[in-house]
Parts: sequence; C-alpha cells; structure tokens
Amino acid sequence: MRAATQIHPLPVLRWLFSVLGFALLSPSLPAETLEHEGGLYQVERVPFSEHSRLQLRWLNDAGQPLSNFGGLQKQLMKEGKKIRFATNASIYERGPRPNGLMVCEGRELVPINLADGFGNFFLKPNGVFFLDEASGGPAILETTEYVSRQLKPRFANQSGPLLLRKGVIHPAFQKDSPNRRQRSAVGFVAATQEIVFVMSDREARVEGRVTFHQLARVFCIWDAKTRSFWMVTSHR
Repeated sequence: MRAATQIHPLPVLRWLFSVLGFALLSPSLPAETLEHEGGLYQVERVPFSEHSRLQLRWLNDAGQPLSNFGGLQKQLMKEGKKIRFATNASIYERGPRPNGLMVCEGRELVPINLADGFGNFFLKPNGVFFLDEASGGPAILETTEYVSRQLKPRFANQSGPLLLRKGVIHPAFQKDSPNRRQRSAVGFVAATQEIVFVMSDREARVEGRVTFHQLARVFCIWDAKTRSFWMVTSHR
C-alpha cells in the first residue's frame, strides 16, 4: 500500500541550503514538509506577489563564484538583504560553473548548452526554468523550444532533465534506481503562477536521499492541477 502524503507547517528559516542558485528575499511565510513514498521534503511556495523577490545568484559583486551558502549569505549581507530560503539551482562543472544557461537580472552569464554528453545534465529532454514578469511570469520549456523563442527573461536556468513532461516521468528515470541523493526540483501552478520548490531534506540521512523517479512521483500528485512541465535539479 502506498504511504499517504502528509504536509505539516514548519517555522520559517528552518531550511537554509548550501547553495549556488535561487534565493528568496522576503518576509516570513510558512514553510512545509512533505512525506511521500519514503521520502522527506521541504516545500517552498512563491506566490505571484512575491516573484520580484526571487533571485538567481551565481557570482558575487567581484565577479567570483559564490561557491556555497556562506558565500551567498555574505554577499547578501553586504547588500543589506535577508534570506527566507535558498536552494541549489543548477548542475555545475569545475569552477564552479553552471553546465548550461544562466541568466541573472537579464544578463546572460553562461550560454545555452545543446551538446550531448554523459551525466545527469545531458539526459534529454532537459529544460529551462525562467521568469519574466514583463511578458507572462514563470515558465519551463524544453531547451530547444526555449532557444526558438528568443526570449529575454529576468532570470533563466538550464538545470537538467525535465522531471515530468505532459504528465509522463522522464524516460531515463528508473523506479528501482540505486542512486539516492539530496535533490531538488522546481515547477509552477499555471492557474495562479505560484512557483513551487521541492527539496529533499538535507538533515534526514535516509528519507532525504531520493532517486529521480521518486522525486518525480511527488509531482505526479499535483500534476492534475498544474502545468505538466517540471524540471529537476541535483546537488550532485
């Protein structure tokens, strides 16, 4: 029998991740935990009214990679900003440098990557999550479709394989995979434009280590009422 999904309120600022990526700079809002099929997750929801506070960060003001949460926190403190939550937002190569597209505040820092290769980043179809308040809000597109649109978003992140596409789990994900790691994913609700981040629990040494297929099944429970494109990112 499949375990029931449970959602519980948590105090805000409970979950601050070692990151290179998304940070929400905003007043406190309730966070959630979610238990589903043996996995434990934190869920952060960013309503339409808070989109302007969501930022994608990679470099500090000297143009150097932030590298970890401490670097991000130090940079934002210099700017007089506080973090509500932060999470990894890409798959990185040495540097650290994102494997694919990275657009921050309208500036393209890393170009789109259409190459074939080995590793999670190159599992096709992969996608781009982006936000442009001026032309319609959040969206997730398959990478080649994003390129064909010639968009100019405020931020964009090509971060890895599409978790779900039209309700179907990515064909490369195996239900019995032994590869369990801390993982995170992002999607949005089409009707409300609410952005939803789901992050496996950093502190739980068992329940917080999940497979791609396991994480995809979390989004299947919401898929009936949301746009059926979700993109997954991995800390490793």
